Amino acid sequence: MAGLLESIRSPSDVRALSFQQMESLASEVRKLILETVAANGGHLAPNLGVVELTIAVLAVFDPPRDRIVWDVSHQTYAYKILTDRRDRFHTLRQRNGISGFLRRDESPYDAFGAGHSGTALSAALGMAVARDRRSSDEHVVAILGDGSAGCGIS
Repeated sequence: MAGLLESIRSPSDVRALSFQQMESLASEVRKLILETVAANGGHLAPNLGVVELTIAVLAVFDPPRDRIVWDVSHQTYAYKILTDRRDRFHTLRQRNGISGFLRRDESPYDAFGAGHSGTALSAALGMAVARDRRSSDEHVVAILGDGSAGCGIS
């Protein structure tokens, strides 16, 4: 039997789910992350810890129109899976595969590429100022981890 995850290609698919379906989706996403990290290596704990957060963000906001800025971005595996990279997720951290971090050249859903802690607030502020100067109305969301708040540029 095919799982719910196979039907998810974009955030609009996530928004169409019921809360019960979102819970099932979270379990499927976790399973895929566990299998892939076991095979390829990667950041396991932070990615398992933000699955529900990622689903909630995608249920409320509309990337790539809305700008989702992840700090560090080593906790974005669920985000990658749910933004049209599930079919390539098995190539995570492999040569010619998808990156373990967000990369703006990898997907239009990746608003900001980061590798250092503490950059999301500054980047999101810049995006929000640019949005306001354009008189636009998209949302800009910064998602911070516990190591981010103590950094000098946050």
